[in-house]
Amino acid sequence: MPELDTLTSAQEAELVSDEKMLLVTVCALNQWTIAEMVSLYRITEAETIRRLRILDRMGVIELLPGDRIRRRARRDFDWLPAGPIKQYFSKQGVGDFLGDSFDRTEESLDFSHGMLTAAAQAELKVELRRLRRKLASLHEESTGAAFDEKRGVGLLLAMRRWEPPAFRRYRRTAPAA
Repeated sequence: MPELDTLTSAQEAELVSDEKMLLVTVCALNQWTIAEMVSLYRITEAETIRRLRILDRMGVIELLPGDRIRRRARRDFDWLPAGPIKQYFSKQGVGDFLGDSFDRTEESLDFSHGMLTAAAQAELKVELRRLRRKLASLHEESTGAAFDEKRGVGLLLAMRRWEPPAFRRYRRTAPAA
């Protein structure tokens, strides 16, 4: 069976309609075992399995004998551009993610600005996608490590036409779209 690239809007809506469903989804996509989920979060084994069965019906995972989990979604699969998952994380996650100092050794927050042509922007999008694939590859390499040796890591990649609001206030005319 081919790996899943995206979900439908209805599937994404189902995932965000229940925080424990979303929690189990993220853990399953990150190749956690049921025991690891139950040991770290206030969720019972029965609650976890019930949600895993839903994910199995959706085609996101395959629930195997012995309650083992096989991910059916590509590691770097895409959430819908304006779909329920991206909306949820825009409201619930981005502010929290960016609201830290990023001063620990293992953390990094970098921001760059430049003036790019359309062709250069297209090339940069290709590079950002390549970086997402690299994260997926490193995740796969880390799956063999003991659970307590791994840490959840967020990677924010963003690119858009942008000008600081303070600069925009000084424009004589509105910037071109």
